[in-house]
Amino acid sequence: MAQVDWRRRQIWADPAAWAYLLFSFEGRIPRLPFWVAALALNVVAYFADQAAFGFGGNPASAVAGLAFLYPSLALATKRAHDRGHSELYLLFFFLPAFLVSVFQVLGYVDDVGSLRPVLMTLGIWVLVAIIALVIDLGLLPGEPGENRYGPNPLD
Repeated sequence: MAQVDWRRRQIWADPAAWAYLLFSFEGRIPRLPFWVAALALNVVAYFADQAAFGFGGNPASAVAGLAFLYPSLALATKRAHDRGHSELYLLFFFLPAFLVSVFQVLGYVDDVGSLRPVLMTLGIWVLVAIIALVIDLGLLPGEPGENRYGPNPLD
């Protein structure tokens, strides 16, 4: 993918920029595109989740959530690259949310029973992961200059 000039105001009207943000795992992005795309993705995911829940309860809601896993990972990967982290770094953060979704699809969230300690632990892990991701990917600046993932997106 060619270098994207994130300082251009018209960039948000460019479908290629959105495709890059949500579907590519290569390169680096600065904080503003990360926040704009994350906000848009979460708003769409929220409405999809609500519609799916109304249609089929927790399992359908989880399937809708899993549909947004790929673009969420693509977005987070590019931001992690800007911070100098590999894709494996994100596994620690996305794994608990993925496991909760799998338990939802299997119907274990409605009747927790003996899985209550597991689900509570995963819930706490998800909360900690969200806070850590907001700080690391959303607030801290990227590495200056070029790193192993490409040139600085603001240069």
